[in-house]
Amino acid sequence: MASVSLADYPVCLQLRGKPVLLIGAGLIAEGRALQLLEAGARLRMIAPGATDALRRLAAEGRLELLERAYTPGDAAGQALVFVATDDRRVSVAVAEETRARGILLNAADEPDLCDFTLPSVGRRGPITVAVSTQGMAPALARALRRQLLEGIGRHHVWIARLSGHFREHLPRGAGRSRLLKRLVDDDIGGHLARGERRSAWTRIREELKALGEKT
Repeated sequence: MASVSLADYPVCLQLRGKPVLLIGAGLIAEGRALQLLEAGARLRMIAPGATDALRRLAAEGRLELLERAYTPGDAAGQALVFVATDDRRVSVAVAEETRARGILLNAADEPDLCDFTLPSVGRRGPITVAVSTQGMAPALARALRRQLLEGIGRHHVWIARLSGHFREHLPRGAGRSRLLKRLVDDDIGGHLARGERRSAWTRIREELKALGEKT
């Protein structure tokens, strides 16, 4: 029976306050660490040595840095584990521990050890663009991510933030759904894309008035 190639299942994880372990402290690990700190993870790093930038972050209390080799048991209590080391023996040992503990692992440049892969990520305000090639072509993922980011304008960021505000402050229902849809389509979004903010606000006020009359 022929094997079936399965697609990755994409998710956006909420890591604020969650314990995350990163083994390795070189340049690749530094990049991983900055992304995890941006997501609000409670980060612990373990490696025999570290970059100056990582030592500064540790001194500022933004992460915990243990300058020693990995030992079995280090993954206990972690929500996620990352490995970024040139020593495959370390990556294999960490994979054995995380799988025994039921913890998901990402190992840099070791796709056969990964439970999940990392897409190429770019951000414009609250908008996140992530492109994955399932670990097969990272350079292509980066190129596509740059192209997609070029298509995100300032008005898209403004729409995203305004939509979040309305979702938080307006009651659920058909009226709110209609307003959120019109923020994106040509009814309001088109005005914003063309820089016609006054016209956009006129339409938004009309929608809010109609919504108020029905609530």
